[in-house]
Order: sequence, then C-alpha cells, then structure tokens
Amino acid sequence: MRETLGLRPDFEMEAPLRTRNIFSFSAILIVVLAMVAQATQAPNTDELVLVPIMVSDSKNVPVSTLKEEHFQILEDNKEQKIAFFSGAGEPMTVNVVLGLSARGPVTTVGQTDRVSNEIMGAVERSREANSGRPGAVVQSPLDSDGLFNVVTQAISSLAGQAGPRKALVVVSDGLIASGSSTNVQQPTSLIEAARVAKFPIHFLFVVKTLPEPALTENSTYTTGYYLQQVAEYSGGDMVVGQIENNLPKISTDLRDALKNQYVVGFKSTNAAKDGKWRKLTVKVNAPAGSPKLKVNAKSRYFVPKG
Repeated sequence: MRETLGLRPDFEMEAPLRTRNIFSFSAILIVVLAMVAQATQAPNTDELVLVPIMVSDSKNVPVSTLKEEHFQILEDNKEQKIAFFSGAGEPMTVNVVLGLSARGPVTTVGQTDRVSNEIMGAVERSREANSGRPGAVVQSPLDSDGLFNVVTQAISSLAGQAGPRKALVVVSDGLIASGSSTNVQQPTSLIEAARVAKFPIHFLFVVKTLPEPALTENSTYTTGYYLQQVAEYSGGDMVVGQIENNLPKISTDLRDALKNQYVVGFKSTNAAKDGKWRKLTVKVNAPAGSPKLKVNAKSRYFVPKG
C-alpha cells in the first residue's frame, strides 16, 4: 500500500473520472491530492504522543467549541499532562488516495454516470477538509498489492509535511468491498507505518448494497481486513457508503469530522522503548449545560523498541 509517486500541481479534473483517459494501462487508478497547511510556525511535536479526537453530539454533529481544559488523557490508566492542544477548525492537511478497481462499479474508461459522479464527489468533499490551496494530483494504476504500496508511500509523504493536524483518506470504489484473491500477503511495511503514524488514516469504501461484507482474514476480503487494521492502528476509521443512497452524506460527515478534529499531545511518563502497545483513554469534561457528547479517539498507540 514498487511505484514512484510524482506530482502534477496544475492538474484539473474537468469532468468526473476524466483521469481514466490519462492512464489506462491498469485496473486501478490512484489519485493522491496533497494539501499543505497554512505557513505558520508549528510547535515541535516530534517527541509527543499525538491523539486525534473527534467529538460530536447525539445527532452526530461535530462539536467545535471545546478547549484544552475540557480534555483529559490517560495512558494505561495513568493521567498524562497535556503538552500540546490544537482546537477544531485550525489549519488541517488532508491527503486523499483514490483507488478504482476493475471489480468495482466503475469499469469503463471515461465513465460519467451517477456512480462515477458520486465517487468523485466523495473525493472532492474529502479535499474540502483542507486549509489552503488545492494540491497536486498523482495517478498510479495498480492492483491490490500496489494499493498497499501507495498507501505506505502516502503515509511517508504526509509524515514529512509540516504541522501536527493531518489525516489520510483512502477512497475505494470496489477493491475493498468486492473481494479479491485469498492469498493476499500481509502488507508488513504498511502495517508498521500505520502503527507509528502520528495522524489517523481513514478508509471510505463504496458498496452497491448493504450490509457491507465482513472483512476477515484468509477470505476474499483479506485486503479489506488488513486495511481495517491500518485504520485502527492509526486512530482512524473505516466507513461505508452505499452508491445511490448515502454516499454523499457519509463523505460529507467525514469531511466535517476532519475539519473539526482536535489533536492533543503529551510526553509519556513511561520512557521505556519496549515495542509494546499502550492503552489510551480520552475523557471530555464538557462545560455545564452541554449536550451529551460522543467521543471518537485513538484507543492505543505503539512504542517501537529503542
């Protein structure tokens, strides 16, 4: 999730899926849309554990008015002192990877039907979570193994960009949901990259009908199983949108959640480099009179061996 990613800063998509006409030598199209946060002096967060947090009300509307004093972070049930706080709505960098599979609903070069429009609309809504100008478009037609490589490279690219407020979104039209070979090898490099990523990786995959398939290992959905692990390890989510039903709403909800993501950082009181996972607990002590809140936060993080 070995192809080289290149940049085309002036690329414009004048019609849905016009990009299929540019590279047609493979079944999968990968588009990476890179956005750079505003050029402000970012604090040094290299030695901090960064925890992405999304807070919403009972109607799943993002809550964007919380302050640092409303958050409490525990590592392995021990409270940690907050050393960094970024509020909702501050400059955000979001990279988007789009994977189109021959097994998915988009199967024809230049296809411009409702399905294509909805998928490209989901990509554009993800872009809207960014601050600043539209970024470059990168296309790399790949198979499922290639997708693992591209996502791994996208993680590395985003890690090298300035600012602590980041997220990676992977949109797939069928690679995850339609199944693949059962002999998919575990993407070791991708898994390792996700375990130490300082930002969440979200997957939005498209289905024709609900319920979505169960993503299990050693099945035709093994690719999706590994990508689901990547999302969980990084503090992200895997969400599902149904074509000609709720895909526009699901992608809009993801955009709004990203735009209103909080980031809390702390320096662990446990200095051991033991190659183990540590449990994270996020508590939100909302102001008096606030509605009941739902908190979606990274639940653990991995400490590499020193």
